[in-house]
Amino acid sequence: MERMVDRTISAAAFTDSAHGPLPARARVVIVGGGVVGTSIAHHLAEAGEKDVLLLEANVLGSGTTWHAAGLVNGARASTTLTQLSKYSRDFYTRLGDLADVDLNWVECGSLSMARTDGRVDELHYQLNVAQQGGVEARFLDEKQLLEQWPLVNPAGVKAALLIPGDGTINPGYAAIAFGKLAHAAGVQIREGVRVESLIVKDGRAVGVRTSQGDVEADTVVLAAGLWTRDLARTADVSVPLYAAEHVHVRTNPVEGSVPTLPILRDLDASYYIRHEEGRFLVGAFEPDGKPVAVRDISSGGFAEFDADWEHFESVRVQAERTVPAVQRAGFERFLNAPESFTPDANFLLGETGEVEGLFVAAGMNSQGIIFAPGIGRELAAWILAGTPQFDASAVDARRFSRHQDNRRYLHDRTREGLGRLYAMHWPNLQMSTGRNVRRSPLHHRVAALGAVFGEINGGERANWYDPAQAPVEYSYRRASWFEHVAEEHRAARENVVLFDLSPFAKVFVEGPDALDVVQRTFTSDLDVPLNRAVYTLQLNEAGGIELDVTVTRLEESRFLVVAPSATRDKTLSILRRAAAGTSAAVFDATSAFATISVNGPNARRLLENASPEDWSDEAQPFLAGRWVEIADGYAYALRVSFTGELGYEIYVSSDLAENVYDALWDAGQELGVRPAGYFALDSLRSEKGFRHLGHDIGPVDDPKSAGLWFTVSLDKKADFIGRAAISGDLTRKHRVVYVGITDPEPLLLHDETIYRDGTAVGRVTSGNYGHSLGGAVGLAVVAPGTPLDGTWEVEVGPTRYSIEVSPKPFYDPTGSRMRG
Repeated sequence: MERMVDRTISAAAFTDSAHGPLPARARVVIVGGGVVGTSIAHHLAEAGEKDVLLLEANVLGSGTTWHAAGLVNGARASTTLTQLSKYSRDFYTRLGDLADVDLNWVECGSLSMARTDGRVDELHYQLNVAQQGGVEARFLDEKQLLEQWPLVNPAGVKAALLIPGDGTINPGYAAIAFGKLAHAAGVQIREGVRVESLIVKDGRAVGVRTSQGDVEADTVVLAAGLWTRDLARTADVSVPLYAAEHVHVRTNPVEGSVPTLPILRDLDASYYIRHEEGRFLVGAFEPDGKPVAVRDISSGGFAEFDADWEHFESVRVQAERTVPAVQRAGFERFLNAPESFTPDANFLLGETGEVEGLFVAAGMNSQGIIFAPGIGRELAAWILAGTPQFDASAVDARRFSRHQDNRRYLHDRTREGLGRLYAMHWPNLQMSTGRNVRRSPLHHRVAALGAVFGEINGGERANWYDPAQAPVEYSYRRASWFEHVAEEHRAARENVVLFDLSPFAKVFVEGPDALDVVQRTFTSDLDVPLNRAVYTLQLNEAGGIELDVTVTRLEESRFLVVAPSATRDKTLSILRRAAAGTSAAVFDATSAFATISVNGPNARRLLENASPEDWSDEAQPFLAGRWVEIADGYAYALRVSFTGELGYEIYVSSDLAENVYDALWDAGQELGVRPAGYFALDSLRSEKGFRHLGHDIGPVDDPKSAGLWFTVSLDKKADFIGRAAISGDLTRKHRVVYVGITDPEPLLLHDETIYRDGTAVGRVTSGNYGHSLGGAVGLAVVAPGTPLDGTWEVEVGPTRYSIEVSPKPFYDPTGSRMRG
């Protein structure tokens, strides 16, 4: 069964009932019978939920699965994704035996080559993450490289990383094996049933409408690959993914092509090579992808496009240069078929924000085979428990802005997205396509000051300032913006800066039941005096952190919720669900107001120059808000800061934003005010030890383990979400500590391994350079009882560096400059 692109697969391999009548209902309906959908069905049944119906429009595995290359990897770019991929790899080694299906699992290993210094750094980073996750990996010298791959021309190769336990499978038969196991456990599978729309009642998925009638359900899972977006739109749900042509070609027979050859990844040349039946299969992740509208793709299964040798030529030339045997053999097959991609090259998983009981597992970005078992296990657990059982932050289906579901935007972004899998994964990398779509009201003002823009959630924001607009050079070390950010950072610590924080999500909750809604949603007691701000959390039912926000009580029944930019739509969905059926309304005011942050020890002096108000501590203490006269209008001023310095956030209507910004800028000239961007904001918060949602805290981190117990009010009357899970004797999962590298050169990002007396005891969750401290700093997690004495080190690239470890942040200003 080594033969790939097998069109004979179907559920007929294990059952005669795949074309029987549809049941009237099932507790869980899964739409899509590829390797992901069948894995979810199997894992649901394995966990005890057997009232499951899997619907496939054609036959099992006939979507993306049939033409997948069957590559299986145990390590990915982060701790969380490595946990998923390692489980998947381990599961594939026994799936064939469990189902009695020959998957042709071959543990050949994988070998990634680096041709640039930056790629060498990336492979060292990957090695660290792999070893931290229990995945064997090691670097090879040139002699060892040739021992592993005798047919390689090593010219230009600077490093090679081997992961011995990786391998290959027949992907279509993996889907059949999962389907067979699920069927044997009681899952019903139907082929040739097309789901035409979703049935939603009172904001909840209650079934599907199919070509053979309606089926009721308590939960619906969309695992329909590139068809998922349009199907979700029938329920007004945004699932941003788009199809593209995806290519691999097969050579004629090659002497020396044997099953034990590791999967070869020539990352800097955008291709991989694997053995297949005495031949080579060469696949491309080219940087200039070819997006395809769904309407132009056959819906009959086993879809293909015409061969495009011209588009493939650059990859072919590189592959033939590195493995000359490829050129000598020539090619016998060109497979060009559709795959779906997301705006950030991570897949989509979890319950949708718009409709309860509707789950998504799609947009695999050519990694469906790699992740399918892990996705099946985790989504099954999520459905049954009601909350994610792993840190889903990076793949949460709610992480995108609604506009990112737009097909024109997706078409543009997908040209770049296809190649992102093999392109350099630089820290802070910014995509170049799909840009300048959403802009702050102050976009042109900060652009004139030299803003270098990045984007988050599809919105533009100033990452740093460089009036010369020098070319951006990324690095795992000191990138081209390092000194610009250092200057902005120091200005915030020593003088005063202006941040444009307009992309922050701003949501109003108002009406007679507004207090009840926010009390039931957030952990803190929000029955506070008017114009009082509270930093608080939103938990899931298991007590994990879904959001961290600031809530300000503007009036008795009116609250302003400010959340990170990346959680705008997630915040809205959570609050709208909480307000459903109440006398409270939820409004998205993000675009209606600009947010200008004035930060630094001279922030008060600047505001005194721009406004006739009294800006003393007595007039406006920490966490207090008020309406103020400023420039030629009025704005709401909130005394908070994410930097650890004296700070104010000025919320001004978008039509007045430029007027107020100009006045603040002019008022700061005598003080030497500087504009500052988000990269400086992150370095400042890292020094102060403020948490970053998605890195330091997430859906499996409870407030006590995260060191945020001060946000929890168990004695308030409202029974907030997650309260039961964190009440009583809550066991701390880990301890948060603060780490600083004593050597001034290296940087910290996240997921670096931490050692105490030579033993791995934890990892960095987020890090940056502490420009006020003269070295890299970060937050880290270790086991709760880990002593803080001893010799501590952190692994950055190939080197272990001495670090200081503290139970408190290294930077903590005193007096009125403290955030609290």
